[in-house]
Amino acid sequence: MRLLHLADVHLDTLFAGRSESLRQRLREASREAFRRALRLAVDRRVDAILIAGDLFDGERLSFQTEGFLREELEELAPTGIPILYATGNHDPGDGLSGGSRISWPAHLTLFQGPEPRSVELRRGESRVGTVTAAGHASSREERDLSALFPTPPVDGLPHVAMLHTQVVSAGGAAEHDSYAPSELARLRDSGYDYWALGHIHLRQELASLPGIQFPGNLQGRNPRESGAKGALLVEIAAPGSAPRVEFVELAPIRWETLDVEDLEEAGSLGALVERVRRTWEGERERDPGLPGAEWMVRVNLSGPSPLHSILKDPGERLALAEALGQALDVLEVEVRAGGVRPALDPARYLERQDAAGEVLRLVGELAGNPDVLPQEVLSVTPGDLAGAPVDSEPALLAAYLRGLLAEGDRSLLERFLDTGSGNRGGAR
Repeated sequence: MRLLHLADVHLDTLFAGRSESLRQRLREASREAFRRALRLAVDRRVDAILIAGDLFDGERLSFQTEGFLREELEELAPTGIPILYATGNHDPGDGLSGGSRISWPAHLTLFQGPEPRSVELRRGESRVGTVTAAGHASSREERDLSALFPTPPVDGLPHVAMLHTQVVSAGGAAEHDSYAPSELARLRDSGYDYWALGHIHLRQELASLPGIQFPGNLQGRNPRESGAKGALLVEIAAPGSAPRVEFVELAPIRWETLDVEDLEEAGSLGALVERVRRTWEGERERDPGLPGAEWMVRVNLSGPSPLHSILKDPGERLALAEALGQALDVLEVEVRAGGVRPALDPARYLERQDAAGEVLRLVGELAGNPDVLPQEVLSVTPGDLAGAPVDSEPALLAAYLRGLLAEGDRSLLERFLDTGSGNRGGAR
């Protein structure tokens, strides 16, 4: 039995907060990913397409998406490939949200309630297996619907279960509402050869025998949903055997987070853009994505930088993001610089005869002399320090203070020089 397993398409997501042109492009990307999934099903001659919930994002259904679905489903009909679609919390059965306007074709079976139903799959005149599925009747399904699934019969054919559920032990579960929560042990012991799951947007294999898989969402929608997105091709040779699962990337737009350090030599806009560009090109050499892929990029800058002060300004970060968007040739860039700090060398200030030099010398003495108790030199007690180990041995308090002093010379120097405000007259 060969299946295409996808979930969480979220057609007509609003993508609020972005320009109208970008919102339109992102919504079109979701439709394009779904179109690619249908083409893949035809090319690989699957026995069924499984949609494990949240085909729609909610009640809103645009004319574009309505026409798109009608056209694509009609085009698929002559192939004879059935579509099995179980509703989720975003497209529940009590109205099916935007999908209530769709006149579903005969080759699509809709599961929109909690009672599991089974569908036999055929290849010509031969039975190849059975899919049992249940859907969400409401947008806040709190029951464990997996407990309602019957034990499949022993008939020499593979049996597959499909459900939109939060498996409580799955990765990324905390980022999703706990609807139709289920336990991995129950799924594993249920007797099914494969569980086609939806709801959690992080692609992951929870078990290989039986196969228990989240395909992730079909098209990423925000920076947290980075990396390749697509669907799973599943082949089950015989009941009781481990399914062969192949991930196929389908999303035309990818979200990526790019971490950029080593900024000390980037002392101008052009140099900083070039530093980010080199990092981006290195990442794309390792993972180029699909041909023609478009990108949404979050750039995290960190480490010492001579541009520390200017990067604190939101307007300057926006100007940098615009420059990076052109240099990287991507749809959008967001710049984050919370990890950037001044490019200061404390060694240059150790000989100064002022408060900054005196404090830096004291920090260096305490950090480098294990025989000296910092609390005695600084005349502090545990009660003077938030988070200090109260009623502790002197050695523990000393270790705590040394931890505070680690790299503290840079922070102290920044305070003395007041680099954040642009007033560099604090110490001379």
